[in-house]
Amino acid sequence: MKKSILSIIACLCILVPVQGQGQRAQVPDKLPPELFPEYNCKTIQFGDTSGEQIPILGWHGLPGLSKYSTAAHYREMADAGFTINMPHELCHVDSAILSTPPEKYFALLDLAQATGMKIFVGGGVMDFFSPDEIKRLVAHPALAGYSLRDEPALNDFAALGATVRKIQAIDNTHPCYINMFPANAKDRQLGTNGYQEYVLNYIREIPVPFLSFDHYPIIFDKATGQRRILPKFYENLEIISGESKKIGKPFWAFALSTAHGDYPVPALADLRLQVYSDLAYGAQCIQYFTWFDPWGETPDDDAPIRIDGTKSNSYYTVQAMNREIIALSKVFLNSRTVWTAHTGTIPRGCTELDKSKLPPVIQSLEISEPGALVSLLEKGSDRFLVIVNHDINQEITVNVTGRSGLRMVNKDGDIVPVVAKQTLTPGDAMILFWKK
Repeated sequence: MKKSILSIIACLCILVPVQGQGQRAQVPDKLPPELFPEYNCKTIQFGDTSGEQIPILGWHGLPGLSKYSTAAHYREMADAGFTINMPHELCHVDSAILSTPPEKYFALLDLAQATGMKIFVGGGVMDFFSPDEIKRLVAHPALAGYSLRDEPALNDFAALGATVRKIQAIDNTHPCYINMFPANAKDRQLGTNGYQEYVLNYIREIPVPFLSFDHYPIIFDKATGQRRILPKFYENLEIISGESKKIGKPFWAFALSTAHGDYPVPALADLRLQVYSDLAYGAQCIQYFTWFDPWGETPDDDAPIRIDGTKSNSYYTVQAMNREIIALSKVFLNSRTVWTAHTGTIPRGCTELDKSKLPPVIQSLEISEPGALVSLLEKGSDRFLVIVNHDINQEITVNVTGRSGLRMVNKDGDIVPVVAKQTLTPGDAMILFWKK
């Protein structure tokens, strides 16, 4: 691997389990900039030891309190491309967070450090760690931050925001993690009248350094015998990406690696559609739900790592996807999404591609039905047009011609001449490249 450092700018925060009740805030359509003060921020490194990789997080990752917390299992996770472990019981189970001896946390941090990984911990540790232990924790190079809450409702926001601000005086180096509901959650779950209001209130009341949300879009439709994309997936990305750009904070998104209910065991096409769509909209971290089997009584292939600690077929599917993410991180890491649009069948909440917006280097672009997501990214003097087949069942054909400076980025990251006619399998992507 190349030697460099992957960084994002992140403010401090810490997790203390809270169940506070906040007041419903009236949020204007456009939030004033004074709601986003400059905190005492530092650069947080979330990548692998090479640093040029989009961070990859395993939600419900290697357990913190089991026989599988070993160097070999951390190496196995790192070998699959992961850079961050989120052990469920030490991030989201209050009783485990508060009863686990500090030395156990430090042993896990040492294991992660030895494999170039990082770990989120539950901020409840601040309730029982001694001042010296807190100092040691904050100084540990494998600490990613503090997982505060998963999918809070509006009534939790005020207390969460207060906790974030209060803890900045303790640790101004590591961010807190608070993952939002997806757009297909019910208003009674959100506590708001619609998803946009939920996101705007979250931004207004909780000063975290990045936005995070989960949305698992692909289900198996028993009536048709085919996979189907849920209708709010791209609308969700439109909302999060749009608000992320307005406030100048990155966002993190998910892919589903563990089957449950109507969600199938993921094929590579399933992961590609989710991951490439997330990245095309500007995601700066890819998270997987889950790494380790979260239920224990499910079929073998429902999680990359089975309940007995062995690899399932999904391990190799996720590993293959992550190899593509790593190779293409030079495209997506720290890139800015200029615009996104769709062709063919336009998903809910999205915009149809206006070809007059295409840069002059692209002379023609034709995409067959059922169409694609098209995204323009910029990174310094580099420009990329990302085209993602936004259908999970049908392949599409992309015909493109361009001026002499137009190139393509292959899956291995190599820059090659443009292939004028290319077939994209379901969920797959092609990336055009040129210099400004």
